[in-house]
Amino acid sequence: MTLIETDDRSRVVLPGHPSQRFLVRENEDGSILLEPARVVSEAQLEYDESPELQALLSRAAASATVTRSRRRQ
Repeated sequence: MTLIETDDRSRVVLPGHPSQRFLVRENEDGSILLEPARVVSEAQLEYDESPELQALLSRAAASATVTRSRRRQ
């Protein structure tokens, strides 16, 4: 077991977990549960949850792009 102590500002160091984010839940019995978390943009969440959007964007990425000839002036 590892003893963890908070500082004057209620901060804590978790050995072996540098620069990570956690959701914190305090249970009724006073125990604290830390769940690893990551921040995801709304657009990424929509993509992750929508197979239709994933397929549409995959098809768009695979299609040939439109090209135009440029005239130099």
